[in-house]
Amino acid sequence: MYISADETNEFINDEYTDSLFESICFDEPIDPATCDDVINGIEKKMDFDDIYIFREGVADRLTQLGTACSAEDTDIMLAEVKCRYKQLLDKPCPRTVQEWIKGTTPGTTNRQNNYELCYALEMDYKQTRLFFQKCFLTLPFNVKSKTDAVFMYALYHNKPYSVVKKLLTGSNGFVSQQYAHTSTSQIAAVIFQTDDDEIFLEYLSAHCYDNEQQFQLARSYINKEISLLKTKIANDSIIDTASPNRLNSRAISELLGYKYQLSDKKSRTRVLPKRFTESLPNDVTLGKIINGETASYELLRKTLMLLKFYNFYSEAENTENENIYRNLLDFFDELNAALTSCGFAQIYLRNLFDGMLFYCANSYDPILTMHLLNEWN
Repeated sequence: MYISADETNEFINDEYTDSLFESICFDEPIDPATCDDVINGIEKKMDFDDIYIFREGVADRLTQLGTACSAEDTDIMLAEVKCRYKQLLDKPCPRTVQEWIKGTTPGTTNRQNNYELCYALEMDYKQTRLFFQKCFLTLPFNVKSKTDAVFMYALYHNKPYSVVKKLLTGSNGFVSQQYAHTSTSQIAAVIFQTDDDEIFLEYLSAHCYDNEQQFQLARSYINKEISLLKTKIANDSIIDTASPNRLNSRAISELLGYKYQLSDKKSRTRVLPKRFTESLPNDVTLGKIINGETASYELLRKTLMLLKFYNFYSEAENTENENIYRNLLDFFDELNAALTSCGFAQIYLRNLFDGMLFYCANSYDPILTMHLLNEWN
């Protein structure tokens, strides 16, 4: 996995993503009426290993830097990363990062850990951006956050880590603004144009926001998709769906097919990996998104993807192979455009959730296949 970017900051496909695209999107379509077909496909796709993806990225970067290793060489990686933290960041490698290398799923709650690892691996702005999307499997540079803004400024302008420490300390007392009048793209544009630490801090003091103010455009986009879904539910329903809570529950049922789920969860031996099931929307979190309350990046991104998936395939005809493939490519382009416009990470088929979504899309009935998939949850 060579982490690189072109001048437009788009993904450059590699041997892994190319082969996944072929196997996920252009295998013989799934027939959801055939239970074994669905189960076999799910077991095949569950071979995705997010932890391996992260270690693969670290190993490739260390190899580029002169320490040859593979994703299996955890001792070599750990020793070199610890050394780099000491030499380049003048601090010990956090235990959390050590556990990532040993085999835990990389977290994104304390994003400073993620950025500091990129600094320890001597990545520039573009390499960091792609490492977040391809190896951490999350969005980089959410610049309405103080921490993200500091690291974007420092990486974009090639500042040493000593400047990062100074800026983090300088911004420590900044108070989040109540209203996010400035868009993410506007904040990023100012950061790109500013190469003076004091001017940057002065700007940041008036342009940092808490979680409720993050991803305002994305929330607006999601609400439009929710309204479209609820209109379809209301038009098709023979029961009273006037209650907002009932509509939210029906919306989740339509998206994830929970009406198909088995009742005895404890007796199940087959479960989907946490990377797929975590942060899936439910009626409560859907209500929070609608009301502008706190919602994580993963919840917002997955909710948007599921809504786009349902609204697209509830109208598409997937009866013939040619239609299935054409619709899948159209959906891929439409969803990617929506993710990009909302500031979310692009589709990356090595991300388990992204891969499984397009596994369902390659089906004679994508929505039913998604419902059957969730029987494993």
